[in-house]
Amino acid sequence: MTEAEFKNELKRLNGGYLFFGTEDYLKYSYSKEVQRAVLDGQFDDFNHIVLYAEDFSLTTLEDAICSLPMMSEKKLVEVRGVNLNAIKKDEYPKLESVLSQLEGNDHTIFILRAESDSFSYGKLPDKPSELYRLLTKYLKPVLLTFPSQARLKSWILRHFQRGRVDFSDSLCDRLVEICGHDMWALSNEIHKLCAYAKMNGLDKIDLKEIDYVCCKTIEYDDFQLTNALLDKNRELVFETLYRQKCAHDSPNLMLASIGKLYTELFLVYSMTKKGLNASQIATDTGIHKFKVGKYQNAVAKENPKKLIKAIELCREADIKSKSLSNVGSYIGVERLLSCLCTLFCR
Repeated sequence: MTEAEFKNELKRLNGGYLFFGTEDYLKYSYSKEVQRAVLDGQFDDFNHIVLYAEDFSLTTLEDAICSLPMMSEKKLVEVRGVNLNAIKKDEYPKLESVLSQLEGNDHTIFILRAESDSFSYGKLPDKPSELYRLLTKYLKPVLLTFPSQARLKSWILRHFQRGRVDFSDSLCDRLVEICGHDMWALSNEIHKLCAYAKMNGLDKIDLKEIDYVCCKTIEYDDFQLTNALLDKNRELVFETLYRQKCAHDSPNLMLASIGKLYTELFLVYSMTKKGLNASQIATDTGIHKFKVGKYQNAVAKENPKKLIKAIELCREADIKSKSLSNVGSYIGVERLLSCLCTLFCR
């Protein structure tokens, strides 16, 4: 189900929904829309059940789904912030049994909010993950991804209209250039600009207010963190980590890219020691020749024991992350990077 299709679904909500995809702000926003559609404001404390990671278990979920609403026709159950990737396969039958109780359950609306860094749904539509296939037997999937540039502009203008501050369409690109594309970050900066305008008696925001009020966000590419590690630049490593956390980048993907870096470094080191040149290594491993050359320069005078230790640290961090919440996984990434910088950075 697309975002547009779900907007129509809001008029006739029933059963369960899986919110997934890259844009966590939209998941939050549509959760609020569902709350407005389902709850009547009379007994919301009883009829709105939210399970967070620290409260979540399949038993508590079953109890929440099966309980009856209080003085109302419907109740809303939400699951937020749970690392779905940490659910073990031997728990899948129990999970299926719990979700199957939504069938024929006319009094419960259920939302499973899968944060972008805690749910691997595979490659849609051809190769969905096993967990995605199980969940979507009982939940309607709602894919929420980063909006197009045109839709993002429209969203920015609507937010300024709600703040009762004039904002020119021509300034949207400048705002995105400074603040980035993340809708959480943009929302915060728009609120700041509207508050600044009201405090200073302004009815319009211009370029000078954007440049003065907004915090500049650097949007890094997927290789910024591993490049910083490769260059042994401690300051850039942790600056990049901070930016990726603000952008809600997946800690599991970050751990995977770090682990891949040190595995490839050790592989290139070992093959170079055996006398293979960059072209031969590229052919045998599938690593691009340019990257092989960069790796060879990085490990030319490196102690192989350090590389082995780095791989062990990555493995331990990856194992621990499987049982942690999103916040815990970010802490795991930070600890791993601290250890790696201690090993390699001067």
